[in-house]
Amino acid sequence: MPQRPLVRPGTRMLNHIELSYAPGERRLAKLLLQGLGFRVLDPQTDDRPANLGPAATPFLIVYIDPAEGDVFDNVIYASEALADQWRFEQAMRERLTNDAALAELHDAYCSAHARMPQAMTHFGIAYPSGEEVEAALERIAKTPELEGRVTLSRVYRPGEPGSVDDRVIQAFVYTDVFSTNLLFGGQQIELQVRLDGA
Repeated sequence: MPQRPLVRPGTRMLNHIELSYAPGERRLAKLLLQGLGFRVLDPQTDDRPANLGPAATPFLIVYIDPAEGDVFDNVIYASEALADQWRFEQAMRERLTNDAALAELHDAYCSAHARMPQAMTHFGIAYPSGEEVEAALERIAKTPELEGRVTLSRVYRPGEPGSVDDRVIQAFVYTDVFSTNLLFGGQQIELQVRLDGA
């Protein structure tokens, strides 16, 4: 069996990220992923490339680099939350509406993503320029369907308040549209540009 081609042969790299979204929110997840600047293929409605296997049907296939076509590496998969997850999510949401102390803790946790974006759990995506980061934030902000479902940080540039590293430009998107874990906890995404030339 041939080895998979690697951008940097002999090194490890991130293979993929798996996201889930709430039942009925496939289109919303696609809009947000496109807003981030990714190319999104929906095997349920789009022409299927030859390299896409039969198991791909439930997923949105998200190419982080829109020019690439590799369905295994440097991609995100997004699919509807399975029944077990969704039942648990619904039970937790009901508990949050009936338990003021728990709801207060949940609100504090969610708002911490805006107060301390670099310190909260997240995954990061590399962008080629600060202009592309700003364009992604603008696209998302101008998508009316996402209103109330995303929180956008400002762009943190070296030397400016809130910047934690002079080697990078950073911005953050926090959302409950999709997550690598539980949706009611939300998902933080970092948009990062490296400036150190390494």
